[in-house]
This record gives sequence, C-alpha cells and structure tokens, in this order.
Amino acid sequence: MNNPPKIRANPRPIPPLSPQSLSLSLSLSQPLSLSQPLSHPYTLYGLRVQSEIPLPAPRLADSPAAMDLRVCWGHPQRKPMPAPPAGEILAQLLLPNGQGYTLVDTGRGFVLHFHHTGEFCIDYDLASVRVQLAPDIDPELAGLLLTGNIMACLFTLGGEPVLHASAVTVNGRGSEALAFLGASGMGKSSLAALLCANGAGFITDDLLRLRPTGEGGWGCYPGSGHLRLRRNAAASLAAHFDVDLQAVTADQRTAVWFDGDAGPLAPMPRLGAIVIPRLSPQSPVLELTRIPPAKALLCLMAFPRIQESHRKDHRQRQIDFLGRIAGDVPLYEAVIPYGLPYPEGLAGELVDGVGLTGAK
Repeated sequence: MNNPPKIRANPRPIPPLSPQSLSLSLSLSQPLSLSQPLSHPYTLYGLRVQSEIPLPAPRLADSPAAMDLRVCWGHPQRKPMPAPPAGEILAQLLLPNGQGYTLVDTGRGFVLHFHHTGEFCIDYDLASVRVQLAPDIDPELAGLLLTGNIMACLFTLGGEPVLHASAVTVNGRGSEALAFLGASGMGKSSLAALLCANGAGFITDDLLRLRPTGEGGWGCYPGSGHLRLRRNAAASLAAHFDVDLQAVTADQRTAVWFDGDAGPLAPMPRLGAIVIPRLSPQSPVLELTRIPPAKALLCLMAFPRIQESHRKDHRQRQIDFLGRIAGDVPLYEAVIPYGLPYPEGLAGELVDGVGLTGAK
C-alpha cells in the first residue's frame, strides 16, 4: 500500500455500443433519428445517450444509428422556478434548507422538479428528457443531475431499481466488485477513492445499476467515469491521482476521472460484496460484521437512491429487487475509524475482510 501509483486516463475513444451488449429492461421508444439536432453521444450505465447538455460521462467515438435516450435544453427560464407542477406525486425529498426534489406524474409525462434549481421533463416512453434551469443556476449542474438523480428516476420508472452505492473492482481486470452503500455523506465516494488509490478499478459513483447474470450473480454497469469528493476527502485523497484528471464541479466537489478501459463492451464485473460504512470516532480499528440475509433486506431498504415512491407497484418492485440482492450478495456493516486521512492498511483490510482480494 506504500506509494500507490497515480491514476492516469486512457486516451483511447470508447467504441460504439452494440445492441447485443445492453440487455435493457427499460421500455424505450423507437430509435431516434439523427436528423434531429445533433449533440454529443455518451455511454452511461449501459445506455446510449445523445445529449445537448454536456455530460460528465464517457463519450462515444461515433453516434450509433439508434439511441436509448435523448436529452435537450428546454425554453430558457427568466424567473425563479415555480412550485412543482400539479399531478400525482410519485417521490419526494424535502430538505431543511428548502432544497430537495419532487417527482410528479402530470398526466402528460413525468417532471422531476428540483426545488429552486430546475425541472427535468421526462416523456412517458422514458426516451426523452427536456431540461429547464432557473436563471441563476450554473448549467454544469444539469449534467451532474442528469448522471445521478435523473438516471436513477428513469431506471426506477422503467421498473428497474438501482442502489445508492459506489463500486470498484478489486481483483484482476474487473472480475469482482465491491460496493459501498449508504446515504449522502456516509463515505461511499471517499472509500471508493481510497481503494482506487491502492490498485482497485473504478466502476461507478453514487448510483449502481445491476443486471442479473444467472445463478445468483449480479453484474455492475459502468457509470459516469468519475467520482466526486467533498472538500475534506479531496484534501486527503486527491494527491493520489493525476492533477490533470481533477476538476472542481458545479456543486463545489472535486471530481476525479478514471481510465475508461472498463468500458461498455468489457465484461461486467460481478458484485462480490456490499459494505455499509459507519464512521465512528470511538473505534480505533476497522470492525466488519456480516449482516444475515433476514436483516439484510431492511438494511438495503434504508438507503434508497430515489426516496420512497407513493405508488404501491413501485414499492413492491423495489422490495422484490432488494430481496434478491439480500439473498445473493453478502452484505456487511463496517465500523470505520473516523477521520481523514484513513488509517494505513484500511483498503486491504476492507477487501480481505469481505473475502475478496486485489486492492492492498
């Protein structure tokens, strides 16, 4: 674990996705015609995305003939964003500072309204998103929201729940993955960065899309290609990564970009274990506890990526999905000594403690 190498980008363009490589469970519309206004093609969580909004995601070298999702700007807003539109509330998060979001079925489509920030209008076929920001909002924030909350909404509305987790590969060239699950601020991104600084491969940050692979296995889709660190974590961990691959984001975090060679055509890493981190100022050493399957479902339900839906069918899909994960993938609680920098040797202890090998 001494003097871990700095991570550098792979300049090779990611090849176009083939339809056979996706196995999408979303209900998508007919392929979009590229005679529409062209923007940039990206790959994100296994989807081919054509977007007028710059996304912090791997770019495709060419525009495929068929796209899974199109993102465009809506009409410029000259006044602060109003309250959420009228309709059936499907999900909602209200924060003490007035921020948060409300997901509404308006009868004409879905609208994810970010309070005091903007609205993302989603067609019922889940193949088109129109973005409208309040006049004083940095446009870069739209890209961050699209790669996080909006994608989580699309998958959930399409009947495919996701995990509020960051994930890395920990042995060889992406054969097994370790995920960190938890609410915002619990250390998911910083622990993923710690393991990457010690030889692990990056998969995704803050949103994990999974695909069943048979015989109880779950494959991990690659995410946006970068993770975002809060200020204190960045001060401790960013020195392990190439400074040319770092940037301050619109939400004032430090983004670290990673090698793209685990692209969409590479074999999907198999999820080997999930860890729920608990930072503790009283604990001098790492304490790992395996959570029994009977309790694991409740633990997984405690950290939704999109706050609880008001529709019974959505809730039932979430319970069924998490129940399968609880039965198939080992879940651990990790009590971690509080404070940064993390103790030397923590990355290796975590990986060895959950029965995986690779990052030391």
